[in-house]
Amino acid sequence: MQLPDKSPLMENVVVVSAGELKELLQKALSQGSGAFLKIFAKDGGGKYYITVLLDRSKVLAAECLVVDTKKNLSGEEAIRVLKSFIGKPLVVDVYDLDELELKLSVADNVDAYAQTPKTPLEELFGAREEGPPAKPPAKPAEEKPVEEKPPAKEATTVAATAGATVATQQAVQTPEPQAVVVEKPKPAPAGKPEVVVNLTGGSIPERAFQAYAEALLKEAKRIKGLTINKVEFDANVGEGVVYLNVHVYGNSTGSSRDIEVAEKRMLHAVSKYAPILLREAEIKPIIKDVSVIIDGQEIKPQEIVDKDKKKTANVTKDGKIVLSVLEDVWPYFSAFARTVITEIESAGIKVDKAHFDVKGRKEFEINLDMVAEATNLTEDAIQRIAKDVVGRHARELGRTLKRYITVHNINVELVRKAAPSTAQTAPVGVETSGKAAEILAKKELLEKEVEQLLKQAGIDELSVLTEEKKKESEETMLRSRIEPAVETLKNRVHAELKLVPRVTFKWLKLNHEVKGSTVYVDIEASFLRESVGGLFGSFSGVSDEKIKQDIAATVQRVIKEVSREYGISMNLRRLNVILR
Repeated sequence: MQLPDKSPLMENVVVVSAGELKELLQKALSQGSGAFLKIFAKDGGGKYYITVLLDRSKVLAAECLVVDTKKNLSGEEAIRVLKSFIGKPLVVDVYDLDELELKLSVADNVDAYAQTPKTPLEELFGAREEGPPAKPPAKPAEEKPVEEKPPAKEATTVAATAGATVATQQAVQTPEPQAVVVEKPKPAPAGKPEVVVNLTGGSIPERAFQAYAEALLKEAKRIKGLTINKVEFDANVGEGVVYLNVHVYGNSTGSSRDIEVAEKRMLHAVSKYAPILLREAEIKPIIKDVSVIIDGQEIKPQEIVDKDKKKTANVTKDGKIVLSVLEDVWPYFSAFARTVITEIESAGIKVDKAHFDVKGRKEFEINLDMVAEATNLTEDAIQRIAKDVVGRHARELGRTLKRYITVHNINVELVRKAAPSTAQTAPVGVETSGKAAEILAKKELLEKEVEQLLKQAGIDELSVLTEEKKKESEETMLRSRIEPAVETLKNRVHAELKLVPRVTFKWLKLNHEVKGSTVYVDIEASFLRESVGGLFGSFSGVSDEKIKQDIAATVQRVIKEVSREYGISMNLRRLNVILR
């Protein structure tokens, strides 16, 4: 038989008993999903080279080469030869195979696999036959017409015929080796799920597996529409550990979404309740493989992880549009996001930030959080426009992908620019008489004349008052722009921080200080980190440092935008991000 190119785990090991051979096999199985044995044996009848492919519970394929005659035996004949040598001196090479190598070996030796009865390991090591397999009785020679011969020759023929008859009777009377009867597990009572335990390499109390299975069945009862028919454990006992392959079979009456939930919860339950074996049997469980088969469809943990791999990234270089969606459909939804925002902006709405969060695998659910500015539109009007645009393009994308796409939630944060301060302007509605206007005009003229006279007389004592007055007026004008700018900055930062992915915004504290013509801003913000649900616990592939960098970049961008809009120099002096 062919074997994947790899080095043997143990080579040229001499075994003299069935126990030693079984121990070698268990060492190989404890390190992989299967094993391959090369066995060299010899007896009075000749020399034999036997190759055997096994998994944790049974023989998969076997071949035997009779070295002296170059005769190849395969399948049942090869297993008979192997059984006849168990308990006798053998030279063995042992190879451990992982799951992929085992499957490749089966594929490479499919002819031997098809001819070999799947003999359980317990039967292989429990039974022993003497000598190589008995040869099948020879086919009787075709009868030839008997010619009449002289009496002497006739006597010779009768004697020969009698001898042949005796030989045939002896051949028929030779007892065939009796097949070993293997007790099959009793089927489970009607209506009760079947629990099957395939145990190799040692013993574990049955109550431990029963307790484990009962915990899984109890978990299944909490899952909508799920019925478990069978729980199968393939257990290989090592030194203080047991290597488990767990297979759960069931049916579901729920929707496709219910089946997805059932698959994930049962995969999680297999890992969650495995410590029951440690408690009941004082042996550490190591789960090598898990599969959940619902309505004939099998799913494994890695398949869920791969399918649920979500990508969160900027769609545009300026970071205005952020998209979270499965990697395999990212190109479609990124084009969708650009088109939607372009059409919304064509309706007279300025979009400062948009975050598209698309959930689901087989069916998609779109959630949009958007920060926008508009002069003549209310927040409700913007929300209606956005919902109409997103819904229309979602239907078109659904037809392209042949998937069901819905618009679940659209949140719009409307940011309005603060109006300039009117402290220096006259109150609206106060009418001034012509006389008052004349007096005010004369006052300005008198002030100018006084300044002119002071300059001509060279009197500088009062010039300080004039400079202070100019400075006060400049500061007043600057303050009239700073206050609305800071208010706008606070509103916009508050809205933008709500859209930062992977965290939940909690609170914001913003202080500012004016030095000269520059505004220095101190910001403190608190966030709660979101836990991404994994198959065996919560995990997230993004570090806290990366999240803080994203928050800092968002704040800096908003400060630059507000500074440019109001014509004020604004600098971030201190930023404190609290991430819990």
